[in-house]
Formats: sequence, structure tokens, C-alpha cells
Amino acid sequence: MKQFGIVWKHEFLNYVKTKSFIGITAGFALLFVIILSLPSFFDLSGLIPGLPGGQTETEYEEQVPDAGSGGAMTGADGSIRTSGYEGTIYLCDAGGQVGTEFVAGLFPSARVVEASSEEELKTLVEEGDAALMEAAEAIGDGESEGAGGPRCGFFVESLGAYRYYVKNRSFSDQVEGTFVEGISYLYRNAELEKLGADSRAVERIYGFSPASETIVLGKDSISNFLYTYLMIFVLYFMVLLYGNSVAVSVAQEKSNRAMEVLVTSTSSNSLIFGKVLAGAAAGFVQTGVMIGAALASYQLNREAWGGMLDFVFHIPGTVLLAFAMFGLFGYILYAFCYGVLGALVSKTEDVSRNAGPVMFLFVAAFLLTMFNLQNSDGIVMKVLSFIPFTSPYGMFVRVAMGNVALWEIALSFLLLLGTVWLVAGTGAKIYRMGTLMYGNPIKLSRAFRMSREKNQ
Repeated sequence: MKQFGIVWKHEFLNYVKTKSFIGITAGFALLFVIILSLPSFFDLSGLIPGLPGGQTETEYEEQVPDAGSGGAMTGADGSIRTSGYEGTIYLCDAGGQVGTEFVAGLFPSARVVEASSEEELKTLVEEGDAALMEAAEAIGDGESEGAGGPRCGFFVESLGAYRYYVKNRSFSDQVEGTFVEGISYLYRNAELEKLGADSRAVERIYGFSPASETIVLGKDSISNFLYTYLMIFVLYFMVLLYGNSVAVSVAQEKSNRAMEVLVTSTSSNSLIFGKVLAGAAAGFVQTGVMIGAALASYQLNREAWGGMLDFVFHIPGTVLLAFAMFGLFGYILYAFCYGVLGALVSKTEDVSRNAGPVMFLFVAAFLLTMFNLQNSDGIVMKVLSFIPFTSPYGMFVRVAMGNVALWEIALSFLLLLGTVWLVAGTGAKIYRMGTLMYGNPIKLSRAFRMSREKNQ
């Protein structure tokens, strides 16, 4: 036990004392603290809708002038979501049914300019008008796009037909959608008036939305999805980074012949167990510091955020416990496999090639879980939650998002513990046999065969 403690301490300090470990851990922890504390010191309501003090969903429902009557569409009477487009919109209303006032109501932040013909509108969209050109020259922007912002135009033949002209169209262009919603409103009103119906009453009927409240008595998979998704990725990268580092550490000691000295003064069991468990401890310390910093910072600034990030940072204690239990022993399981593979090669460059079977199993478990994440109570996820090599993912997902009985969690955890014990014992034997074997990499199947022959 003393030898194990010495090895574990040595390996653990080798991890945590490196500049990369300290820099990554402190850097990410500090980054989370700064980002999650910003609303407490700065007013971000203009950048992040929904923050306390900012505009709410209903406040975006601007009053849009009715082109025909000068009235307004508000609330259940048929509110139209206005656009925050900050550019120039040219309008040629051939039918005289829309008007610049109505378009200005749809786009309160835009500059609306009337054009006399479609040709003029096309020219204005392409080149800009005199006021726009003067603004461009004032800041030295000959293209005028930067001075006046983006520009577009609408040639309206009637409420049922229009053409949309745009200078440069982006992926996030929502101008046309807002305009379509606006003239659709006008078209409905005009047609209803022809039928002698009260357009506002009709809009109120179609705008009806029942008062409702969703009460989740169990787990809300929709709300829990994002933090479950993120924590699966955390576990994936922990095994990927620290598991491989265990294999590389073993291979390095073998390639520089340090292993020959170590096995004469320390038991091989102490070496493999010390390396694996030190890597597990370092990985969970680093992950715990970063996640802890994020969770603590959000809790301290939750009021400033208005609770809007609860779906990411409001993680139940049972979920964190499941992540710690299954994540820790799942990591140890794969880390022992990586440690054995490191002992079967003589050069560090052979580690990645020899680790193919373990990597395939590990990635397959990850992908199967991700593909079935939205069906946490499905048969595939239930099977994955009881297979030791996939249960660190599968059972964690079921605890976070699905319906799982306590006996299922206990059985899955016992199966995982038993497999860790079996793999650790077998791995220690293969490790002891492979540490002093040099030359070409030994295949895992041959190592198992040699281990059985030696025990007979």
C-alpha cells in the first residue's frame, strides 16, 4: 500500500504541476466566472433579450399602423412582430395600398424611402440615394453599404403580389418574412371588409391562445437535455485525454528503460493502479474545478440572469452524483485498458495504433448514446445502461432524463464495479508480463493467451 501511495502521489503531481494543467484549469474557471458575472456589473439587456430590465417578448410586439384606417394592431387584435432591421428600405407602392407609414411601423429602426417606379427602386437599392451617398462620403465609405447599413426594396403591385430587391442578402435576412406578415394582415382586413365582417374581431378570434400551465411531476427531458448533452461530452473528453495519457506514460517509461528500474523496487500492481487512479484523480480535479466554478458563479449571479440559464446550470444533486459515480468508474475502466495497451508497446508512437480496439469501443458507446439521447426510455438506452462499457453514458442519461428505478441504478453500478475489478486484475497481469517485453507491439489477443498460459 505504501508503494501504491508513492506511485499515485508521483503520478498525480506530474499531472497537476504541469503548466498546461494549471493554465487550462485556471483559465477556464476564470473565464466561466467572468462571463457568468457580467450581468451583475453591466447592463446586457440590450444584447440578451430576457434579462431583467430588458425587453420582454410582449414588448417586442410593436404597434403597427394600419395603412387603411390609421389604426393599430395590438395584442389579441393581431399583433405583428416588428423587425429590428437597421438599414434602408425603398418602397414603390404601385397600388397605393401599403404606404411608407405602414412599412416604417413594421421596421421601426429602418430608414424608409419612397420610390416612384420599379426601375428607380432597383437603382436605389443597387446604388443608394443622395442622403445615403452623403453619409458614405462623410465617413469615407465609397460603397455606402457601411454608412447606411444594408439596403433593400419592395415593389408592390397589389396586396397579393410584390417583388423584393436586396443589395446583399445574408443568411439571417428576415426582412421579407416580416413584410409578408404585414401585407398578409392588410389583405385579410381588406377581404373581411368586403364581406362585411369586423376584421378586428376576426383577428381576435384567430389570435386566441388558451391560458395553460405545464406541471412536470417527474423529470423534464426537454429542460434537462442540454446539461445532459454537455456532461456526456465532458466525460468523453476526460477519457479521451487522460486515458491516452496513461498509455503514453507507460510507453515512455518502457521506451527509456525506466520501467526496468521501477519493477525491481515497486510491484507492478502498485505501478498500474497508481498510474490509473492518479490519472482519474487529476481528471476529476480539473473537471470539478471548472464545473464547480461555473455552477457557483451562476448561483451567485442567478438573480442578475433572471434564472434564464437554469436549463444549463440548475443541475439536481442526484444527476451530479450519478455523473460522479458512473463517470469515475467508467473512466477507471477505460484507463486500465489504456494502461495495459501502453505496456504492450515499446515506443510511444505505437500507442495510438495499438489502442484501436479500445478507442473503437469507447467511441461506439459514445455515439450510440448520442443517437438515442432523445429516447432515454427506449430499449436501446436501457440495454446500454446495463453494459459496463456503455453504462457510464447510458445510465447517466437515464438518471438525468428518463425513468429509472433505484434497483436498476444499483444493479448497473454493481456490474460496472465488477467489470472494473475484473479488467483491473487481468490488466495488472498483462501489464506485469508486458512491461519487460520489448520489440514489436504485442497484440491484445496474444497478451490474453500468454497470460492464460502463464497461469496454467
